[in-house]
Amino acid sequence: MDNYEIAMTGVEIASKILGIKTPEVRFFVNDDINKKDINAVFLRNDNIIGFNETWLESVEWLEVMVTCFHESRHAFQHEVINNRYKGNIKIDSPTKELWVKETSEYKSKFTNSSDETYLMQDMEIDAIAFAHKMMLVHFEVKTIIPDIIKHRIENK
Repeated sequence: MDNYEIAMTGVEIASKILGIKTPEVRFFVNDDINKKDINAVFLRNDNIIGFNETWLESVEWLEVMVTCFHESRHAFQHEVINNRYKGNIKIDSPTKELWVKETSEYKSKFTNSSDETYLMQDMEIDAIAFAHKMMLVHFEVKTIIPDIIKHRIENK
């Protein structure tokens, strides 16, 4: 199985775990995105997870799986904040309210936000924590968590 197939299968698996409709998976090449080290994106208005082909062709399959879990968690967050989530995972009201606020003020790598500004958003911390937990549970692999958010990940 190549990384393209892993990306498609990984998003399906993550979506089943989260109890959400599987986002469409697409692949793209974009020099601006390569310069910003963007591996994948969740396009919330279209329910698409787009994978950077340049990145995809150069990484190990485990990195692809981490990204599948991370981006699928963003799809889950989008369903929660839009009151479309019907699954069994409970999200408290303050967290949902924070996600709504962060969505309207989202600091992405596209907007040249600093890594710290991007990483300190609760939506990113949640997606990183979810991906980290899923990699431990399903593959017995610990992912690298940036030091600036390590304490917040451990509390999730």
